[in-house]
Amino acid sequence: MRGAAPPPGAIALLLALAWVSPAAADPAASKNNEGNRLYNQKRYDDALKMYTDAQASRPDASELHYNIGNVLFRKKEYDKAVEEYLRAQAAANPALSEAATFNRGNALMLQGRPEDAIKAYVQALRARPDDGDAKRNLELALRLLQQKKQQQQQDKQDQKQPKQPPQQGEGGGKAPPQKRPGEMSEDEARQVLEALAQEEKEGIKKHARAASGDRRPPEEDW
Repeated sequence: MRGAAPPPGAIALLLALAWVSPAAADPAASKNNEGNRLYNQKRYDDALKMYTDAQASRPDASELHYNIGNVLFRKKEYDKAVEEYLRAQAAANPALSEAATFNRGNALMLQGRPEDAIKAYVQALRARPDDGDAKRNLELALRLLQQKKQQQQQDKQDQKQPKQPPQQGEGGGKAPPQKRPGEMSEDEARQVLEALAQEEKEGIKKHARAASGDRRPPEEDW
């Protein structure tokens, strides 16, 4: 999964604000830039404070909702991150909106909500059909949903069947549970979720990533 991408227009805005004299500079831009630097230093609590302070003068800025969502994602506060990404989806720029939708799907996956994650990934693909990361994550979400349904069905069958004494394997120990065809084991599912959490290793949308097809994080600030 990948990290985040401000839209092409945002980069132009960042450069334009960078050239404004200090007296006329946007206070929200200054705080956002400081938040970006703190974020890159993994000082997420401090970055969050800068972003929320910036909202005092730019409460409706989709970029700030998006950045706050990224901080909350890093802090594993996925429910709050989902809310911020949802607000960022209202961005006029389609690249930022798609990035927020994708990241919302990631947060939903880590909440154990594959059904909602699937809807988010489908929405992201409608906005950007060539998004390979969204396609891969959609496939993963579908697998996890299938696993979830299989487990629910098995649980229902187990409830209907009379309980029997546990089978003994060789040496008198309990026989290990058998994995059904096409089913992921608990360890495999856990590994998948852990992989989702490793944004940097798996390529999850990088915080404030450059647009225009360039997947690298941008160097520009607001």
